Amino acid sequence: MKRVIVCDSGLGGLNIASRFFSKESKAGENTELLYFNVYPSATCGFNKLPSIRAQEEVFRNVLEGIKKYSPDLCLIACNTLSIVYNRLSKWYTPPFPVQGIVETAVDGMFQALEKEQESSLLILGTKSTVESKVYENALIDRGIAPERIKGLACPGLATLLESDPAAEEVRIRIAGYAAEADKLFSSKQKKLFLGLCCTHFGFASGIWKSEFAKVSGSGVELVNPNELPGTGLGANNFKYLSKIDFFPGARESMCAYFEQISPQIAAGLKTARPEKNLFEFNEEDYCG
Repeated sequence: MKRVIVCDSGLGGLNIASRFFSKESKAGENTELLYFNVYPSATCGFNKLPSIRAQEEVFRNVLEGIKKYSPDLCLIACNTLSIVYNRLSKWYTPPFPVQGIVETAVDGMFQALEKEQESSLLILGTKSTVESKVYENALIDRGIAPERIKGLACPGLATLLESDPAAEEVRIRIAGYAAEADKLFSSKQKKLFLGLCCTHFGFASGIWKSEFAKVSGSGVELVNPNELPGTGLGANNFKYLSKIDFFPGARESMCAYFEQISPQIAAGLKTARPEKNLFEFNEEDYCG
């Protein structure tokens, strides 16, 4: 059996996992998709770990846990973890192929900015993703003017989106980000691209566009790495694995969201149970 693993710190990567069951995917015979929610504990996510080194050590433990499943490919469907892995790979190499999301996202942003020369890009992500400046630096290296690119951290939004993407609090938060973003650029642009550099943010695509359109004074378009071309692979069956239980409301919300898009994923979420020994993590060592 061929086995592909999609991992994310949370449920946002399910957007990418669902593409394995789309009509356009090419499912090989007996291809199994395992989804690893690698959130370390219910109270301590990767963005709460005390240092860059701590993030690397915990993700190494995650990959050691994944090793037990002998995957043919591991896709990191997470911007934060892709950045962590780029650092980790300098001193640790797992015995299976690993592919991150950063290069795919940079390609999509670059193409959008090249096509619209009088446009700007706002990179939206977790605190660690935005502070890393990995996207800005990659785009500047490709010749994009630095003044066309800004970043805005959206702490806590990912967890909120898991519980209910349509919640009024989601709209209020995004409206607040739109107001902040309006002050970041020194001049108005003909088009503003929103780089959704957290897989969770795709759950609220319509809200991002509508709230930013109210204040931007220009056209607003999304660059969503979840929807960019990927491996072209497909799967026959799905299993969800997590060290922790779902946050309140998340199972019900995500099952409803994927019921029509990908019933295989909805079915897997309904029956999933936490597996405490999925990978090694001692919370007192990092978040005590």
